[in-house]
Amino acid sequence: MTLFGRAVDREAVRRLAGHPDQLAGAELSVREDGTARGVRVVRLRTGEIDVDVVVDRALDLGAASVRGVPVAWLSPTGLAAPGLADPHGYGTFRTFFGGLLTTCGLEHTLGPAEDDASHFAYPGFDRQEFPLHGRLSTTPARLLRCGLDLDAGVVVVEGEVRQASVFGEHLVLTRRIEADVGGRELRIDDVVRNEGYAPTPQLVLYHVNAGWPVVGPGCEVVAAAGAPRVATPAAEGHDWRRVGEPGSGPVERVWEHTPHAGHAAVLNADIGDGRAAGLEVAWDLEALPRLFQWTVAGEGHYVVGLEPGNLEIEGRHAARAAGRLPVLAPGEARAYRLRLRLLHGADDVVAARARAV
Repeated sequence: MTLFGRAVDREAVRRLAGHPDQLAGAELSVREDGTARGVRVVRLRTGEIDVDVVVDRALDLGAASVRGVPVAWLSPTGLAAPGLADPHGYGTFRTFFGGLLTTCGLEHTLGPAEDDASHFAYPGFDRQEFPLHGRLSTTPARLLRCGLDLDAGVVVVEGEVRQASVFGEHLVLTRRIEADVGGRELRIDDVVRNEGYAPTPQLVLYHVNAGWPVVGPGCEVVAAAGAPRVATPAAEGHDWRRVGEPGSGPVERVWEHTPHAGHAAVLNADIGDGRAAGLEVAWDLEALPRLFQWTVAGEGHYVVGLEPGNLEIEGRHAARAAGRLPVLAPGEARAYRLRLRLLHGADDVVAARARAV
């Protein structure tokens, strides 16, 4: 392990610190006020980064910083308890906190939709409604492990999220979040298993959100991809690499990239005080072949979302018609790998730019 420029091991930590939590850790707490009342959060600290792992929101990631620089975008709703969720249409916006990561799925992503449910063979319904980006992020997890492992030199959070319905889907997400002591990278390893007895569509989108001061007029978006497809009218004629100053109105500019490698980043050579910072996303391109970019340069909504996923922008109906809808057979599992690097300093920014080519 390297901490504050010094190589250390377990014995060195014992000598230098009264308690290991002085340097790094993963501590569970419960929010006690406002819309977040009752929500369990693990504060993950490496000595370089601080990240909130929201246990009761599918082990998604909330506020995040690197050496004191905020990286994640938090929406106007702030962190909200899962019981406040509106599971219909665009009601998702009422509790969409953004954060460093909102995981969308497990049976639906993208806009609200209605689709066939005959694969469940239940006579009570043959159609199924899906809210914006599915139901996963408002599902609490069962926390299996959190803490500091000095022997391995890592801080770890592990848990399980079960998305299930009587006579419907039964999908289980097992998630491990790990970071090196002294490191700036979060390693997120997910496995989704169909625990039910019916073939079930299994869709996922990792909604990674960068906010101010990383997002600013001088920042740039980079991706290992060619020219993207324009996915919303507001994106037409705009350079996807640039954000600009926040203007009036929450105008969504969305592009769909076809990446040739699993790397994208938001980079800022000067966040305003001379420091460089950024957020880099790396993922397994075979499992997540799509990359959406969501840029909103609006007052109060100043955000760049980098979103690897497994569904094309036309949505589930088009994917089904083309025979490309991802489905898990009973008992089948699928693994996803995501790496989030919180960048600090010119060297980090230059290296991330070089990877996204």
